[in-house]
Amino acid sequence: MSKQFDIKKESLSLINKSYSEHSDFAVWETKYRQLEEKLKKVVERIKKLEHVYQFHKGVVQNISSGIITIDFEGIITFVNTTALKLIEYEYGELLGKSVRVLFADANECEQILTILLKNKKMFESKEVNLLTRSQKIIPIGFTTTLLDIADVKYNGVVFSFRDLTNIHNFRSRLERIDRLATLGEVSAGIAHEIRNPLAGIKSSAQVLEESFSPGDFRAELVRRIIKEIDRSNELLKKFFKFAKPGKPKQDFIEVENIVKGVAVLLSSKMAKKSIVYHAIFDKNIPKVYVDEDQIEQVLINLFINAIDALEKGGMLSVSAQLVKSLADPESKPMVAILIKDQGCGIEKDNLQKIFNPFFTTKSEGVGLGLSISSRLVEENGGRIEVESEVGQGTRFSVLLPIG
Repeated sequence: MSKQFDIKKESLSLINKSYSEHSDFAVWETKYRQLEEKLKKVVERIKKLEHVYQFHKGVVQNISSGIITIDFEGIITFVNTTALKLIEYEYGELLGKSVRVLFADANECEQILTILLKNKKMFESKEVNLLTRSQKIIPIGFTTTLLDIADVKYNGVVFSFRDLTNIHNFRSRLERIDRLATLGEVSAGIAHEIRNPLAGIKSSAQVLEESFSPGDFRAELVRRIIKEIDRSNELLKKFFKFAKPGKPKQDFIEVENIVKGVAVLLSSKMAKKSIVYHAIFDKNIPKVYVDEDQIEQVLINLFINAIDALEKGGMLSVSAQLVKSLADPESKPMVAILIKDQGCGIEKDNLQKIFNPFFTTKSEGVGLGLSISSRLVEENGGRIEVESEVGQGTRFSVLLPIG
């Protein structure tokens, strides 16, 4: 009986021990599963944070505005992709460098940094000029914001800015159009008042010429008067073209056909100066909606200017391409006729003046050719742009609507 009791006691002990070990395993298994669930939640949260990080990184890097951050020493701490493309630097070349290297005007830069870094006053839509890596000056409009991270009250400044080159060009065109319109009205009135007395003078001179006997030297003087009157009348005709260009009779025209016609017309003039003419036209370029005669007149004037600039020969090249406005992405594309020469180029100070009436660098020029050309192109819904470098040549771009 006692032996049986010992066996039962021993069996009960084993059962209790087994249950105890099993119970410990269950506890650890429960804890493990709880940890596993927590780990899954942490991983999911990390994935969500990574997604949010990549989203915000994509927004910052691909936003159309340039973004640069600096610390309170003026040292660059971040530059986004848009800014790098605009100022032509690589990220590693700017990180840790002073933002001063990017400003075109050192004095203006110091004034701005003093206001930002010492006075903690921000800017809203201020315009300055930046200097790219290739030493090109770019006008920008920028806004600043204090950078506040990790409970630090002030730990830097954010510059957000946009390229204003297209806006500046647009402003210049508007100002030029306004000046030309005003001057056109004045010129039309003056030209009209001058033509009437000139007609009377010419008639009187012709009668006077007939009164002299053959060989009389005074007849030659009168003929010279009549010649100068005719020359003045031609100048007045140019005035009228500038002041009141005829209303364009627009139609769909092949660009290549217009250019070829002008090239044939001026081929002998180019041959005399040993000028090499080169033209490339993409077959996919659409037709332009313009007055053919007026645009032909514009191209003739630009060709002649290019030929005159090629004093010692060289190449005159013409091409056409479809272009889209960067300033207004919603606008329709236009066809650009590019006329490039390897001539003497135009002084930088003169580039803004060449479309002004009466401005010329030619000894025998009147200074109305480019003014009239610009007015005619604008009447057809287009515009003329110019790029030039002294000693390297000039390129005129005639941008025309396609419909």
